[in-house]
Amino acid sequence: MDADDLIQDFDSIPAYSPPLHDGTVNRRLVDGELGAGVEVIQGRLAPGGTASRHKHRVSWQIILVQAGRARIALGDDVVREVGPGTVVRIPPMMPHQVEILGDETAELIVIYSPPLEPDGFIPA
Repeated sequence: MDADDLIQDFDSIPAYSPPLHDGTVNRRLVDGELGAGVEVIQGRLAPGGTASRHKHRVSWQIILVQAGRARIALGDDVVREVGPGTVVRIPPMMPHQVEILGDETAELIVIYSPPLEPDGFIPA
């Protein structure tokens, strides 16, 4: 691994939209192949964007809200509105859903531990 693999301009990192997400553009800052034992994503969700109700088989998901507001549903009965500075911790197999509120794009840092499996999004 050389410096070009370790130091990159943000815009050179490929963008993608994950399964079960609408209005989402992610960039994988740290992937499972790096060997760090975690996966780190920078996500931008457009106003009205959603992550449909789903769960992850073996990965914890940690979300840090950096900008925007969202309604997050966890399990069967926890629903909270969150904004900048909020940390959300989601254990494996816990159903969850995200809906972006207002007219501001939400910016999130998302950490998966262990890194998300290729088929890691399970409709719930």
